[in-house]
Amino acid sequence: MINKVKILTRMKRFSFYVLLFPFLCLPLLSLSQLSYELSSDREQPINLEADHADIDDMQGISIYTGNVILTQGSTEIKCHKLTLYTDEERQLKKAIAAGKDKLATYKQRPDGKEQDFKARAETIIYYLTTEKIHLLKQATVWQGGDRFSGDTIVYDTAKDSVVATSKKDKEGKAVGDRIRVTIQPRKQN
Repeated sequence: MINKVKILTRMKRFSFYVLLFPFLCLPLLSLSQLSYELSSDREQPINLEADHADIDDMQGISIYTGNVILTQGSTEIKCHKLTLYTDEERQLKKAIAAGKDKLATYKQRPDGKEQDFKARAETIIYYLTTEKIHLLKQATVWQGGDRFSGDTIVYDTAKDSVVATSKKDKEGKAVGDRIRVTIQPRKQN
């Protein structure tokens, strides 16, 4: 039986790319929809640091490697490699954040919340056209004491739903760690 759980609820800074980068990355920061970002985040400048950048406008692919840190307001993405894919109109269609020695991480402070929303996985893929975020291998999302983990987590931002699955063998049977969910009791008013 497949275990599934569904829950609703550094390269130096490059000044030559500062003007183009926000245009390419603004949709990436729709990741903030994952946690209802601070309303002021989208008004903040985007800052990107990496050890290396390889930008191919003709192919619509930008690759940043080595201690990559992207910030905008309260949003922060850290990974070893960040790959951005754009369409013919230079609109971002997919973003992939991958870890190497450490997991890729995402952090955001939601409006009206005292705790950051956080996610981590070996690979984080955001598909803008389908509005889905895939957290692959060693995936965990949490806010405060609430935690959700599994081998794969798919978050549908349009439907505000999360589906997690455990690792499966060739026959489709769950192997290794199972899905783990911790939900803290809510305070009564």
